[in-house]
Amino acid sequence: MIELETVAARGPLRTPYDDVALLAAHRAAGGDLSEVIYLSLGETWHGPPRGLLAHLAAVPAHAHGYVLSPYGLPELQTVLRRWIPTSHRLDPVGLHRDYDVAACHGSTRAAMFDLGRWLRQEQPAGRPVLICPSPGWDYPGVYATPTLGYDVHRYTLKPQDGFQPDPAAVAEVLHRARARTRGPIILAINAQHNPTGANWTPPRVRGMIRAGLDAHAVVLIDDAYYGLTDPDTEPTSALAILLDELAAQPAGRRPPWLAVRSLGKQFHCNGWGIGALTAAPRTLEALGQLATERTYASAIPAQAALARWLAEDASTEFLTQQRAAYAAKRRTATHLLTGRLGYPPDAVVGGCCTAYLLARIPYRYTRPDAEVAATGYRELVLARALVLLGEAHMTSPGRAVNAAGGWIRIHLGATAQDLTQALERIANAGLGWQAPAVSRTTPSSGKDALTP
Repeated sequence: MIELETVAARGPLRTPYDDVALLAAHRAAGGDLSEVIYLSLGETWHGPPRGLLAHLAAVPAHAHGYVLSPYGLPELQTVLRRWIPTSHRLDPVGLHRDYDVAACHGSTRAAMFDLGRWLRQEQPAGRPVLICPSPGWDYPGVYATPTLGYDVHRYTLKPQDGFQPDPAAVAEVLHRARARTRGPIILAINAQHNPTGANWTPPRVRGMIRAGLDAHAVVLIDDAYYGLTDPDTEPTSALAILLDELAAQPAGRRPPWLAVRSLGKQFHCNGWGIGALTAAPRTLEALGQLATERTYASAIPAQAALARWLAEDASTEFLTQQRAAYAAKRRTATHLLTGRLGYPPDAVVGGCCTAYLLARIPYRYTRPDAEVAATGYRELVLARALVLLGEAHMTSPGRAVNAAGGWIRIHLGATAQDLTQALERIANAGLGWQAPAVSRTTPSSGKDALTP
């Protein structure tokens, strides 16, 4: 179990993170943060694999200095130009012509922001629009800020459809948006979907991309979890489908697009802020220019370590083992929720990819007359079971929590032992599906055998 005091800020400065506010209130009420099992943010804090850390300890001297490139360490660029086409099975002939690959430093979120900023410069007339999935990751937190000012339109993912997108519905949202603006429209596609764990099917992704191109939208592909699918699941490559669709268009008429791929999510090093960017060369050059306005290339020692790690068979072996481990924890959590905690099968969405699963909040805690309606189920579980669950609909720090339709998200990055212990705590605290309703109480002692 991670000692949360080591990663959660404590001091006089106000923090925008809702999780930190919940933990601070828990501490103020007499709770011990060392007893809390954290299953909220997509983070393990377990550290990267040993082989990757060995490379970090032996980086060359030049990796501690400036790099004269906005596209990252040249060694990592070279490796990524092999790794991305290979993992997505792209046509190598198109490299440098139809697409190119750069290292992303400072997080893929920053690259998304730069894309929105560049598009506003390129198309200053008309309101910019973001179209993104609901539920989904915090794309509005990047684009709907006062700095960028994008209007947000959402396409809904429904449980009865397996949280698969409906291309016709997406096309309708695009059509309405295009009818109202001459400005840029960004269509966000997250084919290994966070938080539902649904691997969107190739036909549906192709239909969405075609609808986006018909509306002259900019396609943003978020491949944060492309490398985290169950062993028997073939990840849908939205990037490969997009390049296939673009090939039918004249080169001069192809709209901008961007695909981001997180390396931190796959190798337990989110704090390094390193990923891969794939786009048409002109787009990468524009984003590189914008990056130089606010920062130099950063985390160069970490880039050097990742370059050498990705070139080794050990990195592939690690991903294979990790996919199996997440699949096993997904099965374990689903079994406990539908067994020990009494959830009906349709109230748990295990999925087949990403590091999460969804579970419905028992209705007695969401109905208007519920005793805990004002404080929320997450706070109740923290107080009574010493487990911090996640928001199903991610929101930007400092902003009001988005409506999640009565779901919570469980991060599967904890150890199997901690994950099992957390769900047992929730069951023992009487917070499962059929247990009697309870009101918020003071924190428990931290023992597993909690009583209502």
